[in-house]
Amino acid sequence: MLLCEGYTLGQIVEACTRFQSETVHKDPIHVTAHFLRATNVGPAEVRVSVQKIGKNFTNLLADLVQGGHTRLTSHLIFGDLTPVPGEIPRSLAAPSPYARRLPLHDHPSAAVRDRMRHVWRFHSLLSWSIDHTILACNAMRSQTRVDTEIIGGGGVEWGAWCELTRPEDEIKPSSIPFFGDMFLNIPSLLPDSEPASHGTLDCWFPTVTMTVEFKARIPSSQDYASRTVGLYSESRFLTDPHGRHNARVEVWTAPSAIGQGKLEAGWRDKQYCIAVVDQMALTLPMDLNHRQGSRNKVITKL
Repeated sequence: MLLCEGYTLGQIVEACTRFQSETVHKDPIHVTAHFLRATNVGPAEVRVSVQKIGKNFTNLLADLVQGGHTRLTSHLIFGDLTPVPGEIPRSLAAPSPYARRLPLHDHPSAAVRDRMRHVWRFHSLLSWSIDHTILACNAMRSQTRVDTEIIGGGGVEWGAWCELTRPEDEIKPSSIPFFGDMFLNIPSLLPDSEPASHGTLDCWFPTVTMTVEFKARIPSSQDYASRTVGLYSESRFLTDPHGRHNARVEVWTAPSAIGQGKLEAGWRDKQYCIAVVDQMALTLPMDLNHRQGSRNKVITKL
């Protein structure tokens, strides 16, 4: 079985975070990854090397090796996400009208869980509640008159509250690439009137490249959920060859778990973006995933 690319990259982030744990640059700041080969469930090795240690950042190279092959290569920047006191503020936050606000419409307490993609074997460990108001915006685009001039626009949006289901689990930096890979790709969100939407239930969307920019530390306060995040994605382009498409996913804090907590005044302005994840992915037949999973199966020797 092939692994989710976001989960695989998370293993590199975890290894590098441990590698940096005794340094002054403990926080992942930015990650760039290229997925060279599919990764299977089984033993793998992360090889880390230091490229540069500076005053503000440390640059690392890290490869994930499995079965004698490099499956994933990445460049990571580590630093310190502690706000610097006493300086001119260089950030945008509420109540500034220029600050980005949480793009999800409803509080998690009012959310109802939705089914996940059946091909995701890990759906017992994860659940989500999709923001159907955002999905409705996609449907409205299809009603645009043909003779109306469109400037910019296009693409699709998607959003959800997403949650780790096991009580012992909690969000950490290595979870962010995985959450950033949990969204519905643009071919799956197109209406039936678009030919590019046909057959997507039997498609696999392998990630080719992924970047993660960590905006802030994961909250430790009781005011935030420890297993739940808000996800908002937008995809603008779908092109040949291979149904290549982009996606940008914002990963946000959550005030409570799905179906729990209570609505409090000002809850939305208290949420902040933890990270932004960009990727380039392909649209391929699902049976290719199965064939590669069988061909690349890792045999564990006892």
